[in-house]
Amino acid sequence: MNVEQYSEKLQQILIDLIENEGVTQFYSGFRGDFDVYCSKAVAELKTAYPQITNTMVLSYIPQAAEHSDNAFVLPQCFDDSVYLLERYVPKRYSIVETNKLLVDAVDFIVAGVLLRCGGAYNACKYARKRKKTIFNIVDGTEI
Repeated sequence: MNVEQYSEKLQQILIDLIENEGVTQFYSGFRGDFDVYCSKAVAELKTAYPQITNTMVLSYIPQAAEHSDNAFVLPQCFDDSVYLLERYVPKRYSIVETNKLLVDAVDFIVAGVLLRCGGAYNACKYARKRKKTIFNIVDGTEI
C-alpha cells in the first residue's frame, strides 16, 4: 500500500477526530507501513494540537537495556507506550489478542484495509462486531 496517496484523507480524519470528537489519545502498533505513517501523522499534528498523546501499543514485553543489545527504544514520534496483555498469550497470538484489547479500549478505529484478509481486516471485523466507528482510508474496501 502506498499510504502517501491517502495523506490528505488521513489528515482530515485525524483533525476531525480531534476537533469534532474530542479525541486526545491515539494508539498505534507501529508494525506496518500504515501504522508508521499514521503515527508520524499524529506526531506532526501535535504542533497544532499539543493536547494529543501518541501511544505505541506493544504486543510483546520489550527487552530491558541491561539484558539485551536489541533493547527497546521508543520511536521519537511517540509520547509513551503501553502493553495491554494481562495474561500469558503464546507469541504467535499476541498481536491478535493485543488488537482485540485495543479495539475494546477505544471508540474509533482508523484503518488502511485493502484486502478482506489479514490482521488489520480481522481487527476491523472484530471492531465492527463491537459496534466501533471505523474510518477506512481506502475507498471501496468494505469491512
